[in-house]
Parts: sequence; C-alpha cells; structure tokens
Amino acid sequence: MFGRNIRRTIGAVSAVAVAAGFAVTVGVGVAGAASQTTSWMDGKSKFTRTVSNVSPHAGDTITVSTKFERPKGKGGSVVEYIREVTDVHPECLTVQSAKVDGKSYGIDSQGSDWARVKGGPTKWPVRPVLSPKSRTFEFKYKVGANCDRNSALKTGMRYSGSLGSGTYNTKGPAIKVGLDSSTTVFGAVPSDLQVGQPVQLTSTVTSGATGDPVEFYDGATKIGTAALDGKGVAAFGWIPDTEGEHALSAKYLATSRVTGSQSGVQTVQVSPVPDAETTTVLTGPATAQTGAEVSFEAQVSPIPEGGTVQFRDGDTDLGAPVPVDADGKASITHTFDSEGTHEITAVYSGAAGVSGSTAEPVTVTVTDADGGPDDGDGGTDDGGTGSTGNIFGS
Repeated sequence: MFGRNIRRTIGAVSAVAVAAGFAVTVGVGVAGAASQTTSWMDGKSKFTRTVSNVSPHAGDTITVSTKFERPKGKGGSVVEYIREVTDVHPECLTVQSAKVDGKSYGIDSQGSDWARVKGGPTKWPVRPVLSPKSRTFEFKYKVGANCDRNSALKTGMRYSGSLGSGTYNTKGPAIKVGLDSSTTVFGAVPSDLQVGQPVQLTSTVTSGATGDPVEFYDGATKIGTAALDGKGVAAFGWIPDTEGEHALSAKYLATSRVTGSQSGVQTVQVSPVPDAETTTVLTGPATAQTGAEVSFEAQVSPIPEGGTVQFRDGDTDLGAPVPVDADGKASITHTFDSEGTHEITAVYSGAAGVSGSTAEPVTVTVTDADGGPDDGDGGTDDGGTGSTGNIFGS
C-alpha cells in the first residue's frame, strides 16, 4: 500500500508495465475508421486508453478515452480518488468536449497540446470491489488540416489522485492522419481551335493548396505545368501546333498532405489556319485590232509568296499559267485574230497560306485591222482610161 502512494512518473513507456508484461494493443479495423486500444498496469491500477479512429482524415472527429480500474486482488481494498485528468494530444487536434462516465463534463483548462478536467478530492472514487469499479474520461477532438500526414502522432495522459500521480504523455495509442483525397476536373475547351492560336486550358482541383502544381497533357505528352490559385484552379496557355484530334487531360501531383488525381480526357479538334484571302485586279486595253499585240497585267494583293495567274478569254486559256513575281504581278501579251467583243479575266491559283482569287473581267472590243470591207481591185467604174466617143484615142 505504501508503495502505491507515490507513483513513478513515466514518459513514453511505463517501466512497471514493461517489466510486468501488461501492455497490450488491440486494433479494430472498419472501413474508413480504425479504433485502437492500449492497456497497462502501474502499481495496483489498470489503465485502458482507446482512440476511436487512429487513421482519421483532416476534418474528422475522434474520441480519446481513458478508463481507470483497480482490479480485485491487485489493489486490495484501497480506494483511489481521481482528482484531475489531463489528456495529452497532438497540437493539430482541437478539443471539442469532454465526458466523465458518459456524461458531459466541462473542460477546466487546456493548452496547445492538452485538455484537463477536475473533480475535487472525493468526486471520482475508483474501488476494487464495490461500485464504482472504474472511471472513464473521454475527450472529443477535431482533426486539423495542419496535421502531418502519415506520421505517428503521439497521444497520452497524466493524472493525479489520492494515492499519487502518473504521467504517460506518449503512452498512446498514436494516430496517423491520412492523406486528403483530391479530385481533378478538366475545364471546358472552346470548339473553334486553330493551329497557332492560343487557348487557355483550366483544371479545378479539390483539396489542393495554392501553388500546388498541375500538369497538362496532350495524350501521353506533357504540354505544360501550372500552379493552383487560391480558388483551386490552374490555368495554362496552350498553342496547338498540329491540326487534328487532341486528347487533353490534367494531372494533380500528390503532396505530403494530399493524394494525386487525374482528370478525364477531353478530346478536341484543332483546325488548320485558314488561308488569307487575296484579290486580283486585271488591267488591259478596252479596244484592240486583229493582228496587233496587246498586253494584260494582273496584280495580286496582298503580295503572296508564289502561285500563278491563268489569263483567259472567256473559257479559253490564253497560254500557260504565268508565275507571280516578287511584286505580286503577272502579265502576258496577246494578239487577237478575230474581231468582236472579248471578256478577258485572270485567275490566281493561290499559294501556301493564301487563297486563290479571280479578277473582274476586262471587256476588249476588237476590230478588223483594215477598218472596213475590201473590194478586191481598187479601180474606177468607167472601165478604161480613154475618153468616150473616140475609140482610137487622140
């Protein structure tokens, strides 16, 4: 009995418990929650601590309880009065409430890593034989987002009673906060994508933190990386360099606190850059004579790099296509062999990056070179050179 009056102060592990072999750990696993219990003896008293979920996630609520007992035959008939109990917890847990023997009880005081209830000199007796044979102290906590993930966070307790005091600050059970789950959603992409035209790709991530990286992919090829902003959105400016179908997606990279995740694939069609429009202007004479050589010139704007101009008289090609020179011009000379009205036009073929175009026709009136009908001999109507009435001449 006298050895029980002054308890040993114990840090991580009770020396008495280890020597006697009384420490036990029991885990009960359930989907999404796993309770764990540890028990030990110190002197004539038994302690049983249970954490309702040793694998919580940020935002979860857990309950930590400590049960005091003085087993019959080990503590004799000595009653111990529990005067105060201090629950020790990781600093990232926030105490919500307390209970004693299942009934709500006000928290007397608390610090960054502890919370305490007090009962006075005789309020909480623990008896070996008569009731109450045990006392259970519960503390409810909310798991903070600032908890380290996948690391053993130690819990424990200390108390004082009529027979002494005990300190078990790291006795356990320890808790290990799991990584937060993330989701990644790829933002809608405009339907009118073109090669060489920039477009902003976006991705929204849940549970991510500002500055966390998000990778953007075109198929299996990474096309860029962007950081999450304060609203959980990453934006990346993409310039497609090939036409056709592109399978776009985004991947959020895992951090020390959050699991990684990948968006679904959004398939988009990228169109080629449309050809720039051109205009062709034809100049030439309004009149011409058969057999006389005349010139026609076509001017293509804006000045293209390459292409040809086909000159035509109605539906008839006037020679072979003529290459456009460095000034965007092409010209021909032509001799009409028939009189009448001729509709002359010029058709530009187009070139890389520019479209073809057709000039407005030039109307040419072609006349005969002699200027009128021809009689044949060019003589007079009198049939000879002499004078009438004198057939023999003078």
